[in-house]
Amino acid sequence: MAVPSASLDATQPASWIEIHADNTLLIRTGKCDFGQSSIYTAYRQIVAEELGVPFEAITTVVSGDTDRTPDGGATYWLLGYALNLRKAAAYTREAVLELAGQRFGVTRDQLSIADGVVSGGGNSVTYGQMVAGQDLRLTVPVGGELTGFGGLQVLGSPPLKAASAYTIVGKSYKNSMVRPKVSGETVWVGDVKLPGMLHARVVHPNTLGSKLIAAGEVDKTQFPGARVVVVGNLVAVVSDSEWEAVQAATQVAGNTKWTEWKGLPGHDRLLDHLRNDVNWGEIPSTRGPANRGDADVAAAKTHSGTYFMPFFKHAPIGPTVSVADVLSDGSVTVHTHSQNPQFLRRLIAKMLSKSEDAVVVRTYPGPGHFGRSNGGNAGSEDEAVLLSRELGRPVRVQWMRADDMQWSTQSSTSYAEISIGLDETGHMVSYRADHKGPPMQDDRPIGAILAGLPTIDPPSPTNPLPIHNAVMKVADRWLYRAVVNVAESGHGTYQIGQRESPIGVGLRDHSMRTPIQFQQNFPREAAITEAAAQAGADPLQFRIDHVSDERFKTILARLREESGWVTRKTPASGARAHGEDVVRGQGVSIMLRDNGYWACAAHVAVSPASGEVRVERLTIVVDLGIVVNPLQLRRQVQAGSLMGVSQALHEEVAFDESGITSVDWSGYPILTMVEIPELKVVLAPRPEFGIYGQGSESANALAAPAIASAFFDATGKPARRIPLRPEYVRAMLTS
Repeated sequence: MAVPSASLDATQPASWIEIHADNTLLIRTGKCDFGQSSIYTAYRQIVAEELGVPFEAITTVVSGDTDRTPDGGATYWLLGYALNLRKAAAYTREAVLELAGQRFGVTRDQLSIADGVVSGGGNSVTYGQMVAGQDLRLTVPVGGELTGFGGLQVLGSPPLKAASAYTIVGKSYKNSMVRPKVSGETVWVGDVKLPGMLHARVVHPNTLGSKLIAAGEVDKTQFPGARVVVVGNLVAVVSDSEWEAVQAATQVAGNTKWTEWKGLPGHDRLLDHLRNDVNWGEIPSTRGPANRGDADVAAAKTHSGTYFMPFFKHAPIGPTVSVADVLSDGSVTVHTHSQNPQFLRRLIAKMLSKSEDAVVVRTYPGPGHFGRSNGGNAGSEDEAVLLSRELGRPVRVQWMRADDMQWSTQSSTSYAEISIGLDETGHMVSYRADHKGPPMQDDRPIGAILAGLPTIDPPSPTNPLPIHNAVMKVADRWLYRAVVNVAESGHGTYQIGQRESPIGVGLRDHSMRTPIQFQQNFPREAAITEAAAQAGADPLQFRIDHVSDERFKTILARLREESGWVTRKTPASGARAHGEDVVRGQGVSIMLRDNGYWACAAHVAVSPASGEVRVERLTIVVDLGIVVNPLQLRRQVQAGSLMGVSQALHEEVAFDESGITSVDWSGYPILTMVEIPELKVVLAPRPEFGIYGQGSESANALAAPAIASAFFDATGKPARRIPLRPEYVRAMLTS
């Protein structure tokens, strides 16, 4: 809890919180910052609230480093994981109150805390004065596994402060990390330099199934300081000079020989491959948790359709970079940007067949990549370790753009077959959905795979992963309780190309923002709008009429008001699928994720002749119960919404029969500044329902179905696939 002159042992599970004699505090968390600001704002607010100290009293946040933080676990669902710190703060507060009771000679109920001052029996003392000159250490009960996927959890039920008494949670505190990042003070992962460090560039295989025949040689006349390192199928060029390593790697790549391989369907026939080439009966299907009644009940009208989502890339604006230092005694230190450093520690130890105690992971800010490293590795960490071990010096590995695009993971493709039955009044009487796609969460380090060294098992039906089983689960929460007959199922398969690839790679899948639920919410919400059209109903009102949860009815009514929604039938009376003139439409979508209630309206403009779709306005209304920091939540929702617009309009991983062909931003376009729509975020918190731990993650998934529905409203043609690139749009409009 507190020490007079030295910090606590950060590797011990008692070290979440330090109280110092000057009444300042330090908090530790194994979570990392990916720009969300949660650990620098929300975490400080939650701890300050429980302790009864000013927000500003928490002057230091230590995060991520495996040798300086106590709990581990992946960096996602950040406010859910904040329960660790909240409980630790409550245990700490109670311990301080016990000390105060002994010091003042009063009972617990005679004590109070305000602004870091404990009062009772006519006496008062600050936290700092209470612990000054003492080495007080609090035992916090924990469970779980430090290097497991979820890390450690604080156990027990310490008394938590009532939400009605909050004075700090709910306020908009600024993110303390913004200024040092903008001013250039922050040390980014790309800035890390160690004495004697070598620079490396990896020469990755020609295809996702290629094995090395012969590594090319460095032209020493051009690059005298460069050398080639080979570990299995891992080929790299290293030099004291980064620029020499870059140039020499290009030269070596040109004369390195690989076996050829073709085992992928190509992105142009991906949907056809999923529908016709995959044996979906190979893996038992899963049933939706909301299934009930008879989905084959007779209906007056029936809507049916097939909906498709491609692979999306996790690609950060800055490619992955890591520095590794393997010492002669076998100890390993990795400097990187990771969402789960403790799990990365486990992966590195497994690859090297070492004890986890021999591995330390240090984390730094870096470019966000939305889930790709919540299993620890982002791409270059293990390659840096292997090269450092071979050379006996620190090695910095930075992937080039093509390395990142071709060899990192991607969010899983999927398709769904939806059928909706309507009665004579236009009410939904049945809903059937079959969701199909490959698994998510391939956390195997690519360098370890190429080098032929031990890794964790790949996703498969017999090896379920920490977050998502290989079998496609029904993850999208069913919201339309007025529908009495529901049948949802999920069907899984293997990663595409994995079993065919001689090196076992294929198209490696991984969770990305709103994983699985995005893949299932898009088809559901797009189909609901088409069903509303068959019913002759307004899509927003159609949703209100079929949800039973009052919180959804409330945010949908608020959305109608805030977005300028025009209540009418869809498609619009002026809908057109041809001509030079622009047509406009409105669309809506909803989602329930981790008890967060979300509703979105999109207004789009479509140019039928060119196929261009432009999102003009996007409005989101969200009810997350208690909002810890409105300013930061609004920013997160804005950023997530823009990511969703980008995915809906542009993003798709292109690949041929051998590998990924989206090697840069021209091959994988994203939203540009000039395309950013008018964006309105409405926070509609309901504090009486508590903290639910869901920030911005749902925002990206809401945009796509709302935009697709607005496209349908504008043109009268359903958009059953994304992205809405001009070539796809023109095909939809002429079908």
